[in-house]
Amino acid sequence: MQTIWVLMGTTGFIEEPFELVKSYRAGERRGRRAVEPVKQPFFETYYKAYQTAQPRQIASEERDIHWNPRNFHTETMKRLFAEAGRFARLKVPILLLGERGTGKTTLASWIRSHSRFRKKDLDQGWPAVACGQYSSELLRAELFGYVKGAFTGANKDTDGLLEKANEDTLFLDEIGDLDRDNQRGLIKALEEKTYFPIGAAQAKKSDFRLLAATNLDTDALQKRLDPDFLDRVSHLTLRLPPLREIPDELDWLWKSAYRTAIERAEVSEGGTQFAEIHHDYIVKRLKGHPLPGNMRDLFRVAYRILAAGSDEFSPEDAINYGLEALSVSPSSEASISRSVARAFADAKPLDAIVKQVGSLKTEAVQRDLKQFIGDEIRRLAQHTGKRIEQLCDKNERTLRTWSRPGK
Repeated sequence: MQTIWVLMGTTGFIEEPFELVKSYRAGERRGRRAVEPVKQPFFETYYKAYQTAQPRQIASEERDIHWNPRNFHTETMKRLFAEAGRFARLKVPILLLGERGTGKTTLASWIRSHSRFRKKDLDQGWPAVACGQYSSELLRAELFGYVKGAFTGANKDTDGLLEKANEDTLFLDEIGDLDRDNQRGLIKALEEKTYFPIGAAQAKKSDFRLLAATNLDTDALQKRLDPDFLDRVSHLTLRLPPLREIPDELDWLWKSAYRTAIERAEVSEGGTQFAEIHHDYIVKRLKGHPLPGNMRDLFRVAYRILAAGSDEFSPEDAINYGLEALSVSPSSEASISRSVARAFADAKPLDAIVKQVGSLKTEAVQRDLKQFIGDEIRRLAQHTGKRIEQLCDKNERTLRTWSRPGK
C-alpha cells in the first residue's frame, strides 16, 4: 500500500500541497525517527508536466487552478476536456473562447501538455504572448525576430517566438488585439511553415502548432480579424463555460482558489483554516451569484477573507467580509442573456439560471437578443450585398431601433 501512495504522489495524482512520510514500529527504527519523509522518485507524466508548465509572458491567477478531469462533476466540463484531448493530437490551430477569468490559459497549457507538440525544456516558459501588450511593430519583432541592423537598437540577431515554437506550440492570448499586418505574416507561417525575421533576406522555417484565445464574442471577433486569418485559426474551437453555467464545479474550484490565494498572499495557514460548514456556506453564496469575473471573483472573495483574518475577525465575520467582494457588474446582464440563449439552443431548462440571478429580467434579455439579431442581419446584408428584406421579415429602420445606440 505504501508503494501505491508513493506512486500516486510522484505521478501527480494527489493534489499538492502534501508530504509523503513513512512510519516505523519501535522494533524497526534502528536509530531512525518514528516518522521520516519519503524521498520521492521522479516519474514524467502528462498531468505532472501540465501542473508545472507555464506559458511565457501570460500571467493570470486562474492559471494556478489545474483543471483536472478527475475533479469534474458536470457533463459540460467532461465533454469539453474529452474534446480537447481529441483536438490535442492534431497539428491544427485551436481557438479557445470564453469570458474573462474562465481559465483559457489553463486549458491551453492542458492541451499542450497532452500533445506531442511540446519540448520538455520549454515547459517553464513555453512560447506565448498576450497580443494586447505590444504595438504592431514590437509584436512583429516579438513574433518573428529580427536581424542585426534591422532598426535602431537591433545590435544582434534575435530569435522570435516562431523560432522558439518550432516543434512546439505557440499561444496567442487576446488574439482579437492582433493587427492586420501581423495577421498576414502569421497566415504565411501557418500555411507554409516559413516566415521572415525583420530585415532578413532569407526565410526561416518553423513547424509549430497554434493555440489562440479570446474573451470576445463571435461578432466582435469577426469585426477585428481578417476573415482569412480567422478562418485559419478557428478550424477547431473550444468554449470554456462561465462558472454560472457549471455551478456544481464550484465546490472544488473554490477550495483550489482559496489554497492558491493563501500561497500567493504569503500568509500563515494558522489563521486561515475554516470548517467544512464555512466553505459550504461560501460555495452556496457563490452559486447564487452570476460571477461575471468567473475565477477572478473567487480570488477577490478569498483575498478579502484572508485580509479579515489578519485583523482577527471571527470566521463568520471574515467570510461575510470576503463575500462583500461580490457585486453585479454592468456586463453581467449581457452574460445572463447569452446563458438564456444557449439554454434555448440546447433545449435546457432555465432552473439553474433563475436560481443564480434570483429574478430574471426578461426585458433585458429580449433587448439583448434583438440587438444581436439587428447587428447580425445588418452586417450580413453589408457583407453579401443583399437587402435587409431579403434576409429577414423586418426593415432597415426596425433593425436600427434594435441595434445598439450609435450603430
